[in-house]
Amino acid sequence: MSRAVPIAQPLPEGFSIRKAIQCAHLVNVAYDLYQQWSDAGKPEPHLMRFRPVVHGQLVFSDPFWRTLTYRTPRESGGKGGPRYETRTETTPAGVCAQSGNLLFIVFRGTQSAGEKISNNMAGKLDAVFDNLQGGNVHRGFHRCYASVRPAIQEFLETHAGPQSLIRVTGHSLGGALAFLAAMDIATGGLPCRALDVFTFASPLVGAARWARHFSAQRLAAWRIANRRDLVTKVPPGLLGYRHVGVPISFSSADGLPPHSLAQTYLPALRAAR
Repeated sequence: MSRAVPIAQPLPEGFSIRKAIQCAHLVNVAYDLYQQWSDAGKPEPHLMRFRPVVHGQLVFSDPFWRTLTYRTPRESGGKGGPRYETRTETTPAGVCAQSGNLLFIVFRGTQSAGEKISNNMAGKLDAVFDNLQGGNVHRGFHRCYASVRPAIQEFLETHAGPQSLIRVTGHSLGGALAFLAAMDIATGGLPCRALDVFTFASPLVGAARWARHFSAQRLAAWRIANRRDLVTKVPPGLLGYRHVGVPISFSSADGLPPHSLAQTYLPALRAAR
C-alpha cells in the first residue's frame, strides 16, 4: 500500500498534475544519465557513451554538461606550500528535448562536489543574463546556471519559434536553475507561444526585487514543495531571499525521505490524480 500523502486540494487554477508528473519523470531521466556516467567511472564527455533512456516518445542520450572549478583542502602535504588545490569537474547536468512544438529544459539536483560547494555560496550577485539591474540572486546557483547556459541557448536558438511552448523543470538545485533559466528566457526576447516552469524541492533563489520581477513575467511557474523538506527553506528569508512561483504544497508521511523526488514528490503527485 502506498504511503504517499497527496498534494493539498483544491489545486490552483491552471496547475496540471499530468504535466507535473511528466516533468518529474524527465528529471529522473537526468539523474539516470548522471548515474550512468558515474557508474562508467566518470569519463571525459567525449569518451562517454550513454545508454538511451526512453520516456514516452522522447529518447535521451545526449545531456548538456556543467564545468565547475573549485578549491578543496589538500589531502596530504608537508609544511609550507599551498593548503588548497584547485579542481575542475565536468558533469552531465541535465537534458533538452523536443516533441513537436513543445521544448523541454530539464535540470537534475546536486550530485557533485563542485555543486555542493556552489550550494553554500549564499552571497548574492546581480544576474548577468536577465534585464533587471541589481536584482541579486544566489551566487552559487548563478554560477551553476551560467556554466550550462551556452548549451541551453544553442538548443533554444535551434528549435524555438513563435509557436513553441517551452517547459523548464528541475529538482532541488535543478529547481533553482529552472527558475533562473525561465527568467533568462522570459526577459531575453526569445520568440515562443508560452513558457512554464515546474520545480520540485527548490530552494529560495533571489532577493525580493528579483522575485517581484520574476512574478511580472509572462510565464506560469509552479513550485512543488514538501513542507518537511528543509531544502525548500534555504537560504533563509532572514538573508533577504524570497521564493518565486505558485506554491503547490504537501506534507510527506513519517519515514519517507523528505527531499526524494522518486520516493516522496512523485508519489504525492500520483496520489493527487
